[in-house]
Order: sequence, then structure tokens, then C-alpha cells
Amino acid sequence: MTEFLARLTELAATGGLGPLRYDAPLPELAARYGDPYDCGRIHKDTRWPHAFGWGDAWTVFCSCRRLRSLSLPAWHGELELPLHEGGLRTVDTHVTQSALVAALTGAGCTWETVTYENIPGQRTLEVAPAEDVRVAFVLTDQDVHDELPSDGWLLNKVGLWGYDHPDCPEPDRATPDDGWGA
Repeated sequence: MTEFLARLTELAATGGLGPLRYDAPLPELAARYGDPYDCGRIHKDTRWPHAFGWGDAWTVFCSCRRLRSLSLPAWHGELELPLHEGGLRTVDTHVTQSALVAALTGAGCTWETVTYENIPGQRTLEVAPAEDVRVAFVLTDQDVHDELPSDGWLLNKVGLWGYDHPDCPEPDRATPDDGWGA
């Protein structure tokens, strides 16, 4: 099993890549991985939710500074991912559906296959590592595109998100600026 496939299996089973998980606090992640780079606003007129990143792990945080979503653009072919102990490592992201299914099955994960009529050549394996948390593995059929034929379905992107998030409290203006837009 490749390092990336092992990390994907961990994400499916636990809802996180080590400490980089749904609902993780931004200050704790910054203490472990260093300050994230600023990817910008999600909505034009409001500062929050806001996107940040460590390597190629793209995250979105609410004004409460809790991780709301994570995405990995596997179509790049290789990604720089945060290591559990800190730092970054470049990994090969070429994963076939058959390898992903074997790894998920070996980890005891179950999934639902989601397809959309208006998006041919794409399917998603959706895993629920917790009641209100989802991990989506989006696969594309490379034989449908103008690329060389492959082993069939290849991993295109990975997403993590949750459904259970209460309204964020207003930031306490008496607290010092955390540097992320408080």
C-alpha cells in the first residue's frame, strides 16, 4: 500500500489525517504545522468562512476557528501533505478505484457510491467515519477523457466535511488578534 493510500484509509476510518481533522482548532493546527498560508475568502463579502492551507491540504475554517472542510486535489499526480509530527512530504497520488476499495475494505470501512446523470465519467465513494462527518473520494473514468487509457477509474480529488455545525459565536473583541482575522 502506498503512503498516500494509507493516509486516505486513515482519513476514511477516522475523519482526519492525524490532527488535521474535522472540527480541529486552527490555533492547535498552526502550533503543530506552522502558520497556514492564506487561500482567501469563501464568500466575497465576508471574511469567514476562510480558506487556509498547509502544503496541498486545502482547508476551510469558520469564524470559530474550527476546521469545516478539507480537500486534496489528487489529480495533480503528487501532493505535498502535512505529516502527523509536523513538516511536509511529497506523495504520489495515483490511486485506482480497485486499490482504494481494497484498502477501505481492509480497514473495515463501508461506503455509498454516488453518481450524477449530468456528470458522466465520474463517481464518488462516500464514507461516514462519524455520524455527521463525510469523506468523499471522487473518481473519474480516464477512458472517457482525451487521455491515455488507464486502469479504469482513478482518484481525482478527496473531500472531508461535516453536517453538524452550530452558528459561530461572535468573536470576543477583547481578546488579542490571533493573526487570522479576528
